[in-house]
Amino acid sequence: MNNYIIYKNDNDTITAISSPLGIGAISIIRISGDKSIKIIKKIFVNKTKKIYKEKINLGIIKYNKEIIDKVIIIYFKNPNSYTGEDLVEIYCHGSIYIQNKIIKIIIKNGGRLAKKGEFTYRAYFNKKITLLEAESVLDTIKCENKIEHKIAINNLIKNRLYKVLLKIQKIILNILSYIEVKLDFIEENINISSKKIYNKILYVEKKLKKLINSFKISYIIKKGLYISIIGPVNSGKSTLMNTLINEDKSIISNIPGTTRDIVEGNILINNFKFYLFDTAGIRKSRSNIEKIGIKKTFKNIDKSNIIFYVFDYNLLKKNIKKFKKKIINKFFKKDFLLIANKIDLNNNLKKKKLKIRKIKIKKNIYNIIFISAKKKIGIKNIIDYLKRKIPNKRIQNNILINNIRHYEELRQTLKYIKKIKKDYLKQKSLEFISIDLRRSLKFLYNIHGQNFDNNDVLKNIFTKFCIGK
Repeated sequence: MNNYIIYKNDNDTITAISSPLGIGAISIIRISGDKSIKIIKKIFVNKTKKIYKEKINLGIIKYNKEIIDKVIIIYFKNPNSYTGEDLVEIYCHGSIYIQNKIIKIIIKNGGRLAKKGEFTYRAYFNKKITLLEAESVLDTIKCENKIEHKIAINNLIKNRLYKVLLKIQKIILNILSYIEVKLDFIEENINISSKKIYNKILYVEKKLKKLINSFKISYIIKKGLYISIIGPVNSGKSTLMNTLINEDKSIISNIPGTTRDIVEGNILINNFKFYLFDTAGIRKSRSNIEKIGIKKTFKNIDKSNIIFYVFDYNLLKKNIKKFKKKIINKFFKKDFLLIANKIDLNNNLKKKKLKIRKIKIKKNIYNIIFISAKKKIGIKNIIDYLKRKIPNKRIQNNILINNIRHYEELRQTLKYIKKIKKDYLKQKSLEFISIDLRRSLKFLYNIHGQNFDNNDVLKNIFTKFCIGK
């Protein structure tokens, strides 16, 4: 909870513009708190002289005999509102003057300006949403593509992450309850096999690892994939960069070693972002500046998810040999796409249908594509290759962690579960295992914004094991 602003739980009635700031056709202003309806009755005038709950109320905002705007009012009576308090939404015209004027009038009549995120905090405080849902509200607002949207909806609407975490929490609580029974209620003679307990620990460990590893996929979905374009000098790396981003960003020249620094660009494929880095050509050089550029190339390879190794098709054998010697030995675990460029210089090859092929190098299988970056031949094959790298399918039936706070809490939980597994195998004292189980639960409870309470264990013991009948 340290990463969040904790608002004082006061009885203030708060207000804020809920739609994006700026000029638009319609703007939405919210008021939440005990004085909401009292304030609105002072400034809203309509024919019926009544404000109906959860219905459209058409009228005008008027203050000191001045008509401000024709508006729609919707009134939500507590607890049936987003915040769990009396809440009024004002739909006014999107003039900045009108928005600010209405806000000032609300404040003059007993409201105050809401702090950042205060409406959602009140919804959480009044148990209208969980902390996970509150965080998912922000994720839903900030999502930039279909995949991010699906993750946010899974957490906000379907509560998939909440359900999985609750299941893990329940299993750990059951293990702890069993150990507490063994320690404190010996006379009850309740036995559960050690193997069964150990299997439950293994299950929890497996589930936690899966969730933690999913954060890497979420990170890629949020940030995009990074591609280094590397290869020998004069292989057409800069031409390929410019062709892919459809912009003359990299300098193109027949003079070897033109690219000294890393040039960046990006492309969107199916609304998913790929970042491209055109790097210095890899060769032996006497130039200190070029050496720095080549050093940067190797550093950039380390940071990238995908490597495009571009070389001259007409020097195929020579360049594959360089690839084996200089690149694979250093970066054999990286995801490489070999790109044989300049096929337009080979009259026999350019007439053929050039699909993605496989090539075996040092017992490893790599994809190889034949292109002409200059003539834009085979570029579609590169785009098709990148489409397969977009992590769409990985989220279909999977639950992904996309929040750094959740990730850190789960890592701490897993740390204690691993220790518990080792200690349980070594048949260490149950008192120590009990302490670590409580610690692991504390971190899981933090994700929900709850405090772990000993009463949770006692309640589980008496319901699960029927102590005292």
